[in-house]
Amino acid sequence: MLTTKITFVLADCIRDWRKCRDKNPFIDECVKFVQWKLYDYKLSDSNKK
Repeated sequence: MLTTKITFVLADCIRDWRKCRDKNPFIDECVKFVQWKLYDYKLSDSNKK
């Protein structure tokens, strides 16, 4: 499940991608970005339950 924080960061990344490359990123690139963000993500106690 994506958190709100990661969702907003992904949206910013997609907007920047569109500005720089003038096209939408592929889904694979978005998945890699989320995996990269989740690698160091720490779950809060409420999320662990």
